Amino acid sequence: MKLPCDVVGLAVLAACVVLALAAAPLALGSDAAPGDVDVFELVGRAFERTFHQPGVRSVQMRIERSGRVVSHRAFELAYRTDGRTARSLLRFTEPEYLRGTALLIVDQDSASDTWLFQPSERRARRVGVAQKADSFYGSDVSLEDLERTHWERWRLAPQGDAAEAGRDCRIVEAIPGAESQYGRLLVWIDRQLLGVARIDFHRPGALEPFKRLRVALAGATEERGFLRIGGLEVEQIGRDARTVVELTRLAIDPNLAAGVFSAMQLERGGSEPFERSSRGDERSED
Repeated sequence: MKLPCDVVGLAVLAACVVLALAAAPLALGSDAAPGDVDVFELVGRAFERTFHQPGVRSVQMRIERSGRVVSHRAFELAYRTDGRTARSLLRFTEPEYLRGTALLIVDQDSASDTWLFQPSERRARRVGVAQKADSFYGSDVSLEDLERTHWERWRLAPQGDAAEAGRDCRIVEAIPGAESQYGRLLVWIDRQLLGVARIDFHRPGALEPFKRLRVALAGATEERGFLRIGGLEVEQIGRDARTVVELTRLAIDPNLAAGVFSAMQLERGGSEPFERSSRGDERSED
C-alpha cells in the first residue's frame, strides 16, 4: 500500500517540529578536519534543542497564499528517541475527513518504517512513502526538508556571524553528502539560546536561496535541556506563499512510555499520550 503524499508529509512535518529530524549522534564528518568538530557539535545540539523535544504536542498547520489561508490541518504527536532510533505516533484531529487517521513512524539510521491506521479500514497497515522531493497539500515543504538528519554524512563549515530577527547568530553552511534536491543549506544558530533561528535552502549551483525556514524563538524558554518554541514557518522566497506551523500544547517528557508507540495505539483515539505523560506511572525505558 502506498502512503498518500499529503498524509506522509504531515507525519514527517510533525516529527520535524518536535518533529522527524531525530538528532543523530554528534560526529565528525568524513570530509571535515579535526578543528571542525565544534561545528558538528553546535549544529547537532541546536537541532536537538529546537526540534526534537521528547514527549507529546498538539500542532496546527496552515498554508497561506497571497495572505489567505487555503488549507488547515491539526494533529497530535508523541515522540521518543532511544539512541539512534526515533519513534513518532501522529493522530489527525482536523479536518473531519482525516480525523482519527494515525501514523506510527520508526526511524533507525537510514531505514524508516511507517504504519497507517484509517478508521474506515479498522486496522493498521505497513505502508511505503512518497518521493522525498515531493511537496504536499500544495505546501512549501518537502519530505526531504523534514526527514531525519544524519549530520555525520554532511560537510559543515562556519560562515561567520549575522543578526536574525534582532538576535546574534552564527551561520553554518551544510552541504549534503548524499543525493539531495539541495546544493546547500545555510543555518542560523542563535548564540544565546543555542537554537536554530533560520535555515536557507539553495538549489544546486544557485547563489540565492529559494526557500527559507524561520523558527519563532522570541519568548522561547528552556525545559529539561530543550527549548519550548511557539512554532515555525516556511516561505517561498519571491512568492507570496508560506506554511505556518504552531505548537499549541507541548508536554516535554524524556521518559514517555515505549508502549505509546505500538500498532495498538494507532487504533485508539483521544489524548492518551498526554494522559500517560502526565501520570508518570506507565513510563518505561524500553
